[in-house]
Amino acid sequence: MESYRDQGKVKQRILLSLGRVDDGKVEQLAEAISKHTDKISVFNMAKDVDVNDTYVLGPLLVLERLMTELGLSGCLSILQSKYEKLQFNLKKIIFTQLCSRFVKPVSKLSLYDNWLGRMYPGLVEHDIAIQHLYRSLDLLSEHKEEIERYLFSYGKNLFDIHVDVVLYDLTTLRFESTRTDT
Repeated sequence: MESYRDQGKVKQRILLSLGRVDDGKVEQLAEAISKHTDKISVFNMAKDVDVNDTYVLGPLLVLERLMTELGLSGCLSILQSKYEKLQFNLKKIIFTQLCSRFVKPVSKLSLYDNWLGRMYPGLVEHDIAIQHLYRSLDLLSEHKEEIERYLFSYGKNLFDIHVDVVLYDLTTLRFESTRTDT
């Protein structure tokens, strides 16, 4: 039933009739519904699923593809090969940090404490120590110019060797000062 107003008076209209009890249609309806109880139980189970319990996967797949196409995967593989005694997978650690930066920008400690478990296990490194995150940044810093040269020349050929503009991202830099004139 639905209530509505017509010229100031409240009226009701029937939207759907399931029949009368004495018509025997209630039993037919119950039988028809019972055929679909498995679907209803699936819908009820779906209500218990929370998106907070899922892994982040889509953005990781996009970033993995970008790393490959922009040459960063190859560059990190070369860098990893220079350190035979390195006890962690540099490429996966850097990829994990990149994913964090794109998906949920947090500190390295917060990434380690809160976000590693949310990222899809096959793509990021879950079994790491916090020191591996910081050590990987040290390695990137030590080889900064080498990495920049590699990425600059990656994908170049004789037809597009001329460069007009180089863009550099400075969004993560910040400056602090204290006033001394007060």
